Amino acid sequence: MSAASDTKSGQKVSFPSQRKSSILHLSPNPSSFSKGSPSFEKPTQSNTAAVDAKIYSDAADFAPRLSDADLFQHYLEHTSGTLSHCQRDHGALRMGIPTLALQSKTVFHSLLALSAVCICCDMITKEQSPSVDAVYHILMTGYRLCNLASEQMRELISQPDSLKTEPLLASAMLLVPFSAASQQVNHWISSKSRTRESPKPLSSTPRNVIIMMRGIRTTLQALDCYDLSMPETMESGTDSSPPLLGFNISPALPLSRRHVMFPIVAETSQKAFDKLQERLDSLCYQSACYDGARCTNDQLTACAAALEILFAIRTDTFSPSSSSALRSRSMESSIKMLFEPPSVSIRQVGPWLRSWARGHTASLPTEPLTMRFLGFLVQAPQAYLDLVLPLLDQRLESPINTPYEDTWPQLTMEQALVLDIYAHWSVLMFLVEEESWWIGNLPIVTLTGMVNRYGDQFVTELWPDSIRDGEWWPGCMLNILREIKRCR
Repeated sequence: MSAASDTKSGQKVSFPSQRKSSILHLSPNPSSFSKGSPSFEKPTQSNTAAVDAKIYSDAADFAPRLSDADLFQHYLEHTSGTLSHCQRDHGALRMGIPTLALQSKTVFHSLLALSAVCICCDMITKEQSPSVDAVYHILMTGYRLCNLASEQMRELISQPDSLKTEPLLASAMLLVPFSAASQQVNHWISSKSRTRESPKPLSSTPRNVIIMMRGIRTTLQALDCYDLSMPETMESGTDSSPPLLGFNISPALPLSRRHVMFPIVAETSQKAFDKLQERLDSLCYQSACYDGARCTNDQLTACAAALEILFAIRTDTFSPSSSSALRSRSMESSIKMLFEPPSVSIRQVGPWLRSWARGHTASLPTEPLTMRFLGFLVQAPQAYLDLVLPLLDQRLESPINTPYEDTWPQLTMEQALVLDIYAHWSVLMFLVEEESWWIGNLPIVTLTGMVNRYGDQFVTELWPDSIRDGEWWPGCMLNILREIKRCR
């Protein structure tokens, strides 16, 4: 067992002496550290062979033999090089975070949890299906480490007078991909043990990702380092790539912009979003004209704000122009006022961490789209999330094979609108499945779970004039992507 378990909060982490020489190669020189780091195309293999041998031994009890040092090594030589395809993030992920992890057990446990779930995702994507027990055990190791990190984060928050901001911010950013990836692994485990009993609720939920990402935003605001008036450049380097012209595919573009669905979504999303706006407008009209409306003005306001945010994300993604950028900045400024926390006197974080953190709330037009799309969960009003999360909790892993009228619940127009907005966002998330392994097929799984629970006609039935051709855009995009994957 690593000596990390014996440290007090904030104290440095150390490994057993016999492991130090084999894994601790951190250097204050970025160039010397990156030289031994993996690339996306060809990960380093030399030192990970021993860890891989333990992982793929097909022994159900292998997880206890993966020590903290093994997981730390796996992060250094594999996970850190696959978390982001954005060049400016590499220094933070490969050197800054591991160095900070050796100074704080909160960051240390967050890093190890992410490394564990990365191993799980690597296992389940292999051509040869791994043992379900093996994947389950290593996932439980990740959850144990995540729980440790979460408890330590709560301890840090409970001490505002001596708040250590860097460990809190870094841990939250590590636990975002952990939260998303663990949902994928849970779904894989559940799919392997599925029985013929009535369908179970979908195990995936965005709750933990939302909590972590909104915590990152609040921390940045409290630090007063999320300055929307500043140019969108980062201290650790800027992206000098030329602006995107049309949708010509280029090897220099991020994977999300080279996704097979990118031109399809770009071509069809404007009309779909306009129709979504029409459905919101019609509901607002009904609410204003009739007494006893089933929703409150606050609920409609929350949906309108969420849709406005989603519109801005779509516009900035597919039409990167100065006008859309200005619109986005104006909207961001108003949202910032809504979420602005009280002023807090806390120590500033280092430039490298501040730069990496900003990448979780804003991105340049030619950069990966993952964080831009996840920004919807950060910016959407809490009132909207309070409406949509209980409905998402009811999604099913598989459809119920009984007649329509006996299975799918009758949604109110307000509930249908809330789900409709979330479904449109899920289609955008299709584009990042290859860009971020920790997202992977999660958007497909979650939208499928929505259709399994509510069907794909709930919008058509409530707004027949809005969908005259009978095609609900999220359902149509889901079917196209499934067909593409089937033909590959």
